[in-house]
Amino acid sequence: MLDPSSSEDTGGESDPEVIWEGPHKPASSSAGKRCDTGGAVPGGARGRRAKDDGTTGGGGEEEEKEEERKERERIQEEQQRKIKLQIYVFVLRCIAYPFNAKQPTDMARRQQKVNKQQLQAVKERFLAFLSGETQIVADEAFCNAVRSYYEGFLKSERVSRMVQSGGCSANDFREVFKKNIERRVRSLPEIDGLSKETVLSSWIAKYDAIYRGEENMRRQPQRVHLSVVSELILSKEQLYEMFQQILGIRKFEHQLLYNACQLDSTDEQAAQIRRELDGRLQLAEKISREKRFPRFVSADMESLYVEELHSSINLLMANLESLPVAKGGPDFKQRLKRSSLNNSFLDIGEEGEVLSKSDVLLSFNLEIVIVEVQGLNSLAPNRVVYCTMEVEGGEKLQTDQAEASRPQWGTQGDFTTAHPLPSVKVKLFTESTGVLALEDKELGRVVLNPTTNGPKQAEFHNMVIPKNSQDTDLKIKLAVCMDKPPNMKHSGHLFALGQRVWKRWKRRYFVLVQVSQYTFAMCSYRQKKAEPQELMQMEGYTVDYCNPQTGLKGGRVFFNAVREGDLVTFACDDEQDRMMWVQAMYRATGQSHKPVPPLQNRTSNRSGGSLNPAPPMKSPPSLLFSKLH
Repeated sequence: MLDPSSSEDTGGESDPEVIWEGPHKPASSSAGKRCDTGGAVPGGARGRRAKDDGTTGGGGEEEEKEEERKERERIQEEQQRKIKLQIYVFVLRCIAYPFNAKQPTDMARRQQKVNKQQLQAVKERFLAFLSGETQIVADEAFCNAVRSYYEGFLKSERVSRMVQSGGCSANDFREVFKKNIERRVRSLPEIDGLSKETVLSSWIAKYDAIYRGEENMRRQPQRVHLSVVSELILSKEQLYEMFQQILGIRKFEHQLLYNACQLDSTDEQAAQIRRELDGRLQLAEKISREKRFPRFVSADMESLYVEELHSSINLLMANLESLPVAKGGPDFKQRLKRSSLNNSFLDIGEEGEVLSKSDVLLSFNLEIVIVEVQGLNSLAPNRVVYCTMEVEGGEKLQTDQAEASRPQWGTQGDFTTAHPLPSVKVKLFTESTGVLALEDKELGRVVLNPTTNGPKQAEFHNMVIPKNSQDTDLKIKLAVCMDKPPNMKHSGHLFALGQRVWKRWKRRYFVLVQVSQYTFAMCSYRQKKAEPQELMQMEGYTVDYCNPQTGLKGGRVFFNAVREGDLVTFACDDEQDRMMWVQAMYRATGQSHKPVPPLQNRTSNRSGGSLNPAPPMKSPPSLLFSKLH
């Protein structure tokens, strides 16, 4: 008779899970076996389901880990992308406004890198010289120097690795040999009639002959020409493209960054540099004031550290100040001082010296084009007419003669004036037919007061006619174009009220003048005057938007300029004009506070891009430069 447990064991053998779990709890009897194994089948099923569930749970954990890993990689890629964009912005500004760079004429020419094949050819040439296979005559001292150079430098593994990585140029090879022979020549005894400088130049000439190889001597002029072509300095566009490829920046990203940083505006770039230099100086003052120095071996080095910070900042200021700016007064001079007690990092002349009116003189070029006259009906068709044009205080020019039936010219006159609000007079004449007439007869005149913001295209103007004239509808079509000088940053009519200047609220014509890289002046002018009526030096002021002022009639939108002991309020009629004024004055003051327009008026300039300037760099340039390398 079969043991009841045998069938159960047989059933258990069909399920591997039961056999695996059996030894965990030993059976004491057949009944126990029956009970244990009898429950083993459903238990095994439960164990199998549990294992399946465990497998599914493990797969879920792996999927979660995979997702977390991908998320970390994505975040890391975004961080790397941000760093690359920061570096590219730094590079863009360096290329667009290289105020601290050497001039192209002072820059050392870029040397061509030596590759592995060229290194091998150089080794063979020097070995041929040492073996006596060349026709270069040399003494024993020079041969020993070349042998030392060949054995110790050219054949070294370090030089091979440097050449393989692209870190050596022909000039580097030459400099190493030059340093080597300088020590050797100094140790040589003096020879009468032969200086050591002559020996050095002779050895260098022989080195060049060995390095080039005798077979290349005839092709030297062509090679020099090609090297000059290859050493040309890259243009800004080529530099942009090169760094786009290095940092993986797309073309449209470059265009967005270029517009956002306003790289086409030299005024904005100079203002941004002034703000950053001011921030560096304030940081140096804070370090000195709070004694937050790096760890030094000696306490005396702390003062040297602060002094070096100030000297480096002053050097950058001097480089920026050395950039050419069209100055008004030839006698205006300024010098840099190291400031340690206040936030002003540039003192102009002696203490208390301010700008004079002669320092802000401007020069304008005017083009007057007379096109035609209409409404001339009082003259016979064959009468001769002509026009004259003049700028107040300047010479008078005349057009060609034309018939009264067709008074058309298209004549252009060029003038120069120092008046921001000049007076332009254009007159129409006809030749007098009387025998005793001394002057031609004036038929009409027009007086214009152009500005740099005026229209450039030709327009019709009503002419003022003499009494008893029959040409009541006499018009002249002309264009007056007034160029903006480079040191004139903005201009226009404003209402103003201040405590020291412009003490009456009235409408004036203002010009923001740049005297130097660190000196700006807000000037008000009258008609036909070269010197400003009043001026305000912008140093130390902070400009910002403000709410409308009660009790002041005139002007719709307001802004002000504030400093200790003075407040000047300005107003104009157009919101866009206010934004342009605030932006220009913000660049001039060098203030750290960035004016933000009111929310309801915050718009963008459709034609010129965003009006907001490029924000200061968060990372120091040295860190970005090291990351770029």
